[in-house]
Amino acid sequence: MTQHRGTPAAAPTRGGWTRDVVELALLCAAAGTAHLLATGAPTTASVLLLAFGALLAAGAAVRCARVRRPAPAAEVVAEPDLGEFAEPRALWRLRASVTDDPGRLAGIAAGLAGLGGDIRTVHVHPVAGGAVDEVLVHVPTSAGEADLVRAVVDAGGREVTARPADVRELDDVPTRTLHLAADLVRGRGDLVRALRGTLGPVEVRWQEDATGPDGADGRWLRLTAPGGGALVLERAGAAFTPAEFARARAMADLAATCRERLRPDVRELVTTGGEALTLRAADRADLELVAEFHARCSAATRYRRYSSPGPAGGERGLLRLLTPALGRSLLVLDADGQVVAMGNLMRDGTTAELALLVRDDRQRGGIGTRLAAELVAQAEADGTTAVWAHTRVDDTAIARTLRAAGLKLVGVPEPGEWSWSRTIRPAAGRTAAA
Repeated sequence: MTQHRGTPAAAPTRGGWTRDVVELALLCAAAGTAHLLATGAPTTASVLLLAFGALLAAGAAVRCARVRRPAPAAEVVAEPDLGEFAEPRALWRLRASVTDDPGRLAGIAAGLAGLGGDIRTVHVHPVAGGAVDEVLVHVPTSAGEADLVRAVVDAGGREVTARPADVRELDDVPTRTLHLAADLVRGRGDLVRALRGTLGPVEVRWQEDATGPDGADGRWLRLTAPGGGALVLERAGAAFTPAEFARARAMADLAATCRERLRPDVRELVTTGGEALTLRAADRADLELVAEFHARCSAATRYRRYSSPGPAGGERGLLRLLTPALGRSLLVLDADGQVVAMGNLMRDGTTAELALLVRDDRQRGGIGTRLAAELVAQAEADGTTAVWAHTRVDDTAIARTLRAAGLKLVGVPEPGEWSWSRTIRPAAGRTAAA
């Protein structure tokens, strides 16, 4: 934006008093000339008339010259660029229950505008007796959580929550949901990541008992999990709405359909010796295949993996490893369809434990290194914040494998054990899992 100052007034035209002076000068010149011709000799009167006419004509000429001169350009003063001095801004997601009265949303918008807020997106969830408004707002960093909550409460909001938001949340809900659904169909995502991407920051627990009905009750939401069991979702500070339950239910149905009808993501894994093996995801239907694989591993190999002869709980422990809702399990199979290696990424909130088991006759062929790298890549895509592992101090082979996958030694939790960890940054273009 620019300002203009010192702009001159409109230039006078050649009409007006300038034309009168010219006419008077011509009149004086004509009168003096006539007097000179009449007398036949210069007289004082004729000379004065001619001189006065000449003076008037000269004055008119000077005036005309000034009028024709271009007007000086207006002085343009640009406003100073305050970008580097402007207060930084932050993105927040607000959620509030409101009565369904005319002008209620406008009141909330006015309250946020009073804090210098710029509303980016608004979603309205109809509920019994009113609505739940969800607003993504850009505000100066001087406005904190308490200021935002107070502004919405003053505008009539109830059960108001405010949390910092990520710029990737600017994607509208239908677009984000379609991306998550496409990842499920392609086998590049899982149901837990899709639910967090759809519902925001939720805690997800798996229950083996799936006899109860699906539904939402306040801050709890329950869904039948594909592959067995049930998922229980909890969100602090904000109740689930019927619309959110419908979205979650549809996402769970899609995940179940993908599991039953679509081909799982199958890729090739090449050993350091050049042998091509098959890499694919595993689930509870692979229990018998995985049990046979464990039986072919030596007791020493199983002990290094589980610190016991096998998974805790026996068959039930294997089922937990193969439950997609609890994490990811990958199998490496040879040309005969036998499992030669298994990798697990078991969730613990927003972090995950990485563990590997490679059959004795297939160790030192690069299988574990490639399997660990694949699990870390999937953790990155899922929005996992950190990957960690525990190993025995004498297991130098797994130590090399974890270092190759980017994990670093971070401590000694128990005598004879090492703890490894790697911080994960979400992949670009993906919605971070809360």
